[in-house]
Amino acid sequence: MTKQEFLDELRQSLTGEVSSEVVMDSYRYYSTYIEDEIRSGKSELQVVEELGRPALIARSIIAAHTGER
Repeated sequence: MTKQEFLDELRQSLTGEVSSEVVMDSYRYYSTYIEDEIRSGKSELQVVEELGRPALIARSIIAAHTGER
């Protein structure tokens, strides 16, 4: 999975479940995180694999923001 595929799946999983602000904050956070890890010497694939499935990350974000719509 590429960085863009990861971010697209994360955004799709969050959309409609949390506020658009939380969606964009999460998107920006993970985009920056991936870029920082790549700059530190890891491959894009390695970083994305280490993060795990975007849908699982989205579930955690949704759970943390339940009731914030």
